[in-house]
Amino acid sequence: MRIITRGLMLGLLAACSGQARADDNVATEIQALKAKLKELQQKVDSQARKTRQVEAAQAKAAPMAATYKALPVDPCASGKICYKGITLTFGGWVDLTGIYRSRNIASDTGSVYNFIPYQQAHNFFVPETRFSARQSRFSVLAEGNANPDTHLAGYGEIDFEGAAQTASSVATNSFNPRMRQLSLELDRTDLGLHVLAGQSWSLNAPTKSGIDPRGVDAPGVIDFESVPGFLAARQPGLRVWQDIGPEFKIAASVENPQTAFFGGNTPAVGTPAVGPQGVINPNVQVNLTGPGGSFFNSLNNVSLNQVPDVTAKAAWDPRLGPYKLHVEAWALYRQLFDRFNGANHTYDTGSFGGHVFAELIPKTLDLQLYGAHGVLGRFTATPFPDAALAQDGTVLPLTITAAAVGLIWHATPELDVYSYAGLEKAKANFANVGTVPFGYGNPLYNNTGCFTENTPAATCNGTPGKSGRSPRASTTPSTRAITARSKPACNIPTRDASLSPASVARPRPTTTSS
Repeated sequence: MRIITRGLMLGLLAACSGQARADDNVATEIQALKAKLKELQQKVDSQARKTRQVEAAQAKAAPMAATYKALPVDPCASGKICYKGITLTFGGWVDLTGIYRSRNIASDTGSVYNFIPYQQAHNFFVPETRFSARQSRFSVLAEGNANPDTHLAGYGEIDFEGAAQTASSVATNSFNPRMRQLSLELDRTDLGLHVLAGQSWSLNAPTKSGIDPRGVDAPGVIDFESVPGFLAARQPGLRVWQDIGPEFKIAASVENPQTAFFGGNTPAVGTPAVGPQGVINPNVQVNLTGPGGSFFNSLNNVSLNQVPDVTAKAAWDPRLGPYKLHVEAWALYRQLFDRFNGANHTYDTGSFGGHVFAELIPKTLDLQLYGAHGVLGRFTATPFPDAALAQDGTVLPLTITAAAVGLIWHATPELDVYSYAGLEKAKANFANVGTVPFGYGNPLYNNTGCFTENTPAATCNGTPGKSGRSPRASTTPSTRAITARSKPACNIPTRDASLSPASVARPRPTTTSS
């Protein structure tokens, strides 16, 4: 028993001794970890002191100019040229147009509808064939940012439709270039505000998207005079427009005024069927010829105008899924002016119109609609005059009604097939002195010889009207059969990159009449 008791006691003593040694080891490890942590803390504090010293030294150094700002990397897009922050986009095409007309009007690429002859003229029976490269066009668009919110754009465009006296078709065909557009545009993206100054399409010219001063939604025909019912002009002026949300825009412009009178530089009076020829008041003045050094051609008179044309326009581009729709409406104020009997006389006129462009089938079939009404003669494709004169010199404004419709099928990416129909109509306006006729569309004018070759010119005044009832208007209709065009390789740059007129030849249909 004693031996067993002693063995138990010795075992207990050994166990207690081992536990004591284990506790001593743990304590030693904890002490070492604490020492290591203290060492790391000292290193962190030392690094923090060094960092504060470096920052203090930098603060004492001269600071860099506050105006310095690193320029973002903006690689030049394909097809453009970039130079010192300015992006240049070139456009245009080289054109060869083949022309055939069944009635000879001695005209280049523009078929002037108002001069298509009656049977009275020899050239009614003479066809016309010619080639022309004068619709070749070149343009450049320069863009840059003055700051992140201010965008600047300058645009210039020329063709070769100028015709100096030396530009003869006999030998060299040296037709001179002319300015089509030349303008500067400022856009403030933060304000949604845009300003344009220079020569561009008139604000009443239709577009495909928003308010686009450089592009125009013109019929895609080859004929330079386009389609009756399409109204537009290119002229210098100042334009301002405002974005109202992503879909709606409003605009206003003041543009160069001019008035086209019946008879041209010398206002005309038709020859009556019976009785004496009317004579306009010799004291009346409606235009002037620019003197030498005026930079106007001495063969062209300049009308008397004291206020610019004023146009207001609204454009709506709703989002209809894959379908594109553009709707716009405009109103135009014009003042006509003349002087007679020692006094100035003004005539205020108002006109209005609208345009619709719609994708009936996205990227396949487009619809174009045009309409306008008012004193718009100089804007027409015909072209009509703006006014005629009464005997005493009173201006007789001519009211125009114009409409056109077109369908364009994008058969392939390189080929469009289109069809157009259009109408321009001038309402007669006249004032007789007894039985002596004055004005435009007067039923007393002599038109008895219009349909017989070689009759005297006085027997075909070409402004229709019938006695015994209100005279009908002078009308220019136009229909164009389904016709194809190919798209040019380079297009004029516009806001929506809309297609410019094609550069392929096409005979002009002979269904147009005046």
